[in-house]
Amino acid sequence: MDDASLSAALSREHHALLYVHQSRNGEETAQMHYAAPYTPFVWKPEAAAQPSSCYELQFACYSPKNNNYEPHLSPILPANVPISPFAGITDLVKELVQLQSHAMAMQLEQMKANIKFQELLLELMAGSAEEKDGLTEQGIEYSRKYIEQFYASEITREHLAALAGLNPDYYSRAFKKKYGKTPIEYVNQVRIKHAKQSLLLSNESFRTIAHQVGYSDEFYFSRKFKLETGMSPTFYINKIKMTDKIASLKHLTTGHLIALNVQPYAAVKNNIYPIEDRLEDTINIGQSTPELEKLLEARPELIIMREHTHEDLSLKEQLYNQIAPTITLPYHQDWRIHLQSIAKAIGKASAANAWLEQYEEKAERIRRKYAQKIEGQTFLIVGIGAGEMCIYGKRNVGTVLYGDLQLAVPAGVEQIAHYQETNVQALKQYDPEHIILTSYRHDGSERMNYAINREVQQLFRQADWQELKAVRNSSVYPMYQRQHLYTCYTSLSHDLLLDQMDQLLESYISK
Repeated sequence: MDDASLSAALSREHHALLYVHQSRNGEETAQMHYAAPYTPFVWKPEAAAQPSSCYELQFACYSPKNNNYEPHLSPILPANVPISPFAGITDLVKELVQLQSHAMAMQLEQMKANIKFQELLLELMAGSAEEKDGLTEQGIEYSRKYIEQFYASEITREHLAALAGLNPDYYSRAFKKKYGKTPIEYVNQVRIKHAKQSLLLSNESFRTIAHQVGYSDEFYFSRKFKLETGMSPTFYINKIKMTDKIASLKHLTTGHLIALNVQPYAAVKNNIYPIEDRLEDTINIGQSTPELEKLLEARPELIIMREHTHEDLSLKEQLYNQIAPTITLPYHQDWRIHLQSIAKAIGKASAANAWLEQYEEKAERIRRKYAQKIEGQTFLIVGIGAGEMCIYGKRNVGTVLYGDLQLAVPAGVEQIAHYQETNVQALKQYDPEHIILTSYRHDGSERMNYAINREVQQLFRQADWQELKAVRNSSVYPMYQRQHLYTCYTSLSHDLLLDQMDQLLESYISK
């Protein structure tokens, strides 16, 4: 919600219902959100969902008092209203909207609209009463998500209680029981968490960071920071830059650290990303995902991870910040920024700049070396898994081939951001001059190695595969033997991929 929308919502004098009907992967979903007067909706569309209809219904509510009526401003429903028991809600909402559009001109239509709306409200309130306990939990969780999203704005206990649809005193007790902190203590915790990220990753002043996370001035911010962490912001920055007890929770972040010549103190280690020889002294904190107990035992002083594609962190991931200061790299951010962000946090900014300079020089040298000899020839990156196949797009391997080496992209591939599952028959539409064969969803096991090798052997026996131009010209290059060494979106993988492509292109030219 932008500032204008938030301001409008906070000035709204009426109760409001927001009905959202969405379509995702062919499935229809509906949500109903409620906001009390002077309270904004807190809603974001689901990832990959397409809104097909969205309606806002505002209404006044009055309570009897002293033989008269006055506006009832307290919440009458939880922020998220259950609507599943009422199957006809979509039709009723649409009918209400249609009736409202004629209400000014036709008194009968206005009466119908009021009756229909009261019917809707009764259904919603009945459902609310039946699910009171569950909705109390939902309301508290909803208010917590509001804090996570709007931590930089002015937040009061009363406002949060209104979002949850609860009495402020009861809300505070219930929130503390669930999360171990009062709502305002939780607000400060979230603000300090974001401040830590900014202190390590940006060059902003303490004053700017204080305002960014919701504090009025840098002095109040410093007091709150010290109260939460036990140290001043300046001491915190210097402490993190000096530490060598860094835990890496993703192969991506591990690859960046290795590129900076920093061996992680602790990391997730497995054969999916086969760099065991570079992690000999690194504590193993999990095979596929970090194990909380092992991470606690390792007692790192800094945790580095990359966020997931979904917005909300799991409860397990929220605990990482309780173990050590945690840097979370945005999923959609460029890998170069990932490298520089990590480097800045650990005092290796100069090393990152030098590494990137060498990388760009290497990419330019390889690009010039083969530019004329393969000009216009397209390269398709095909991932092979156990009974699965994909085309890699402009991320991961593609960022090196199509971006740094500027190899020609087959028509249609430029629309693939990350990867797209496919089959042999569909490859005909691309018919590239060259095919790079790499891994897809490799779990690092010998069983998967065997399965992928078998898939490749069967692939070469298929007539559709044999008809492809790259196959006929013996321009298929296998890189699946190294699991995801070359497909990880990290500086180390990209540098190794440049070397690998140099060898493959050299062998092609020399034929």
